[in-house]
Amino acid sequence: MTTIKSWTTGLFGLACTVFGIWLRLQARDLAWPIEWSYSGPREDTIWAILEEAYQDVSLAIVVFGLLLILLVLAHWLWTPSLNSKEERQA
Repeated sequence: MTTIKSWTTGLFGLACTVFGIWLRLQARDLAWPIEWSYSGPREDTIWAILEEAYQDVSLAIVVFGLLLILLVLAHWLWTPSLNSKEERQA
C-alpha cells in the first residue's frame, strides 16, 4: 500500500538523484570561469579543487537519492497489501 509519505519520499529521492547527476555533469562548467588561462598544471588551480568538490558532493547526493528510492521500494515490497489482510481475516 502506498501512501502520500511514500510517494513524497520516492519523488524526493528521484529529484536528489537527478540533481546529483546534473551536478556531476556540470561540475566543470560551474567551477571554471568562462575565460581562463593558466600556464601551470591544471591540478594546482582553485578551479580544479572546486570542480573536484562539486563532483564529490554530487556523488553523495546521488547515493542519498538512490538510498531513498531503495527504502521506498523495500517498504512497498514488504508491506502487506489490503487484499491480503482481508483474506487472512476471512
